[in-house]
Amino acid sequence: MESREEDLGEELYMLLAQMLNRRVNRSVQDSIRGEYGTLHYLTYVHDGESAGELSRYLHIVPGRMTDILSSLECKGYVERRKSEEDGRRVLVFITKAGMTEEKKRRAAIRNEYKGLLKKLGREDTLELIRLLKIMLSYDGE
Repeated sequence: MESREEDLGEELYMLLAQMLNRRVNRSVQDSIRGEYGTLHYLTYVHDGESAGELSRYLHIVPGRMTDILSSLECKGYVERRKSEEDGRRVLVFITKAGMTEEKKRRAAIRNEYKGLLKKLGREDTLELIRLLKIMLSYDGE
Protein backbone atom coordinates (compact mmCIF):
# COMPACT_ATOMS: atom_id res chain seq x y z
CA MET A 1 0.00 0.00 0.00
CA GLU A 2 2.80 2.45 0.87
CA SER A 3 4.55 2.00 -2.46
CA ARG A 4 1.26 2.66 -4.26
CA GLU A 5 0.80 5.94 -2.36
CA GLU A 6 4.39 6.85 -3.20
CA ASP A 7 3.69 6.10 -6.85
CA LEU A 8 0.56 8.27 -6.73
CA GLY A 9 2.50 11.11 -5.12
CA GLU A 10 5.19 10.90 -7.78
CA GLU A 11 2.64 10.75 -10.59
CA LEU A 12 0.79 13.75 -9.16
CA TYR A 13 4.06 15.66 -8.88
CA MET A 14 5.04 14.87 -12.48
CA LEU A 15 1.61 15.82 -13.84
CA LEU A 16 1.62 19.11 -11.95
CA ALA A 17 5.13 19.87 -13.20
CA GLN A 18 4.08 19.14 -16.78
CA MET A 19 1.00 21.29 -16.39
CA LEU A 20 2.86 24.23 -14.93
CA ASN A 21 5.54 24.04 -17.60
CA ARG A 22 3.14 24.13 -20.55
CA ARG A 23 3.56 27.29 -22.60
CA VAL A 24 0.00 28.49 -22.03
CA ASN A 25 0.30 28.04 -18.26
CA ARG A 26 3.70 29.75 -18.07
CA SER A 27 2.25 32.81 -19.78
CA VAL A 28 -0.63 32.83 -17.28
CA GLN A 29 1.78 32.48 -14.35
CA ASP A 30 3.93 35.32 -15.65
CA SER A 31 0.83 37.40 -16.17
CA ILE A 32 -0.68 36.71 -12.74
CA ARG A 33 2.57 37.48 -10.94
CA GLY A 34 3.27 40.48 -13.15
CA GLU A 35 1.35 43.39 -14.56
CA TYR A 36 -2.00 41.64 -14.86
CA GLY A 37 -1.83 40.32 -11.31
CA THR A 38 -1.13 43.83 -10.05
CA LEU A 39 -3.99 45.34 -12.05
CA HIS A 40 -6.31 42.53 -10.94
CA TYR A 41 -5.40 43.05 -7.27
CA LEU A 42 -5.95 46.81 -7.47
CA THR A 43 -9.28 46.29 -9.23
CA TYR A 44 -10.79 43.49 -7.14
CA VAL A 45 -8.92 43.22 -3.83
CA HIS A 46 -7.75 46.65 -2.71
CA ASP A 47 -7.05 49.83 -4.62
CA GLY A 48 -4.59 52.16 -2.93
CA GLU A 49 -2.17 49.47 -1.74
CA SER A 50 1.50 49.70 -0.83
CA ALA A 51 4.12 48.14 -3.07
CA GLY A 52 5.18 45.92 -0.16
CA GLU A 53 1.70 44.47 0.26
CA LEU A 54 1.41 43.90 -3.48
CA SER A 55 4.73 42.03 -3.38
CA ARG A 56 3.55 39.81 -0.53
CA TYR A 57 0.20 39.07 -2.13
CA LEU A 58 1.67 38.25 -5.56
CA HIS A 59 4.65 36.35 -4.07
CA ILE A 60 7.30 38.38 -5.86
CA VAL A 61 10.42 40.14 -4.63
CA PRO A 62 10.21 43.89 -4.00
CA GLY A 63 12.66 44.74 -6.80
CA ARG A 64 10.46 42.98 -9.34
CA MET A 65 7.42 44.82 -7.94
CA THR A 66 9.21 48.13 -8.44
CA ASP A 67 9.84 47.23 -12.10
CA ILE A 68 6.21 46.21 -12.60
CA LEU A 69 4.89 49.41 -11.03
CA SER A 70 7.27 51.56 -13.07
CA SER A 71 6.11 49.86 -16.27
CA LEU A 72 2.43 50.21 -15.35
CA GLU A 73 2.94 53.84 -14.38
CA CYS A 74 4.65 54.62 -17.71
CA LYS A 75 1.67 53.07 -19.52
CA GLY A 76 -0.74 55.19 -17.49
CA TYR A 77 -2.34 52.18 -15.80
CA VAL A 78 -1.45 53.07 -12.21
CA GLU A 79 -0.39 56.10 -10.26
CA ARG A 80 1.56 56.34 -7.04
CA ARG A 81 0.53 58.83 -4.38
CA LYS A 82 1.64 59.56 -0.86
CA SER A 83 -0.67 58.28 1.83
CA GLU A 84 -2.85 60.97 3.39
CA GLU A 85 -2.40 59.36 6.82
CA ASP A 86 1.35 58.87 6.57
CA GLY A 87 3.23 60.99 4.04
CA ARG A 88 6.16 58.55 4.12
CA ARG A 89 4.05 55.74 2.62
CA VAL A 90 3.41 55.57 -1.10
CA LEU A 91 0.24 53.88 -2.26
CA VAL A 92 -0.59 52.53 -5.71
CA PHE A 93 -3.92 53.31 -7.36
CA ILE A 94 -5.34 51.95 -10.60
CA THR A 95 -6.41 54.44 -13.27
CA LYS A 96 -9.38 54.19 -15.63
CA ALA A 97 -6.96 53.12 -18.36
CA GLY A 98 -5.63 50.45 -15.98
CA MET A 99 -9.14 49.15 -15.34
CA THR A 100 -9.78 48.96 -19.07
CA GLU A 101 -6.51 47.06 -19.58
CA GLU A 102 -7.34 44.65 -16.72
CA LYS A 103 -10.70 43.84 -18.32
CA LYS A 104 -9.05 43.34 -21.71
CA ARG A 105 -6.44 40.96 -20.26
CA ARG A 106 -9.06 39.11 -18.22
CA ALA A 107 -11.10 38.54 -21.38
CA ALA A 108 -7.98 37.23 -23.14
CA ILE A 109 -7.35 34.74 -20.32
CA ARG A 110 -10.97 33.56 -20.44
CA ASN A 111 -10.69 33.14 -24.20
CA GLU A 112 -7.46 31.17 -23.82
CA TYR A 113 -9.21 28.55 -21.66
CA LYS A 114 -12.43 28.23 -23.68
CA GLY A 115 -11.17 25.14 -25.47
CA LEU A 116 -10.22 23.39 -22.24
CA LEU A 117 -13.56 24.24 -20.65
CA LYS A 118 -15.36 22.91 -23.72
CA LYS A 119 -13.32 19.70 -23.63
CA LEU A 120 -13.93 19.14 -19.89
CA GLY A 121 -17.56 20.18 -19.83
CA ARG A 122 -19.26 22.00 -16.98
CA GLU A 123 -19.37 19.10 -14.48
CA ASP A 124 -15.69 18.17 -14.84
CA THR A 125 -14.65 21.84 -14.79
CA LEU A 126 -16.49 22.36 -11.50
CA GLU A 127 -14.87 19.19 -10.12
CA LEU A 128 -11.42 20.38 -11.22
CA ILE A 129 -12.00 23.74 -9.54
CA ARG A 130 -13.12 21.97 -6.36
CA LEU A 131 -10.02 19.76 -6.36
CA LEU A 132 -7.67 22.67 -7.08
CA LYS A 133 -9.14 24.58 -4.15
CA ILE A 134 -8.40 21.59 -1.91
CA MET A 135 -4.85 21.47 -3.27
CA LEU A 136 -4.38 25.18 -2.60
CA SER A 137 -5.55 24.74 0.98
CA TYR A 138 -2.94 22.00 1.59
CA ASP A 139 0.10 23.44 3.32
CA GLY A 140 2.34 20.39 3.15
CA GLU A 141 1.49 18.73 6.43
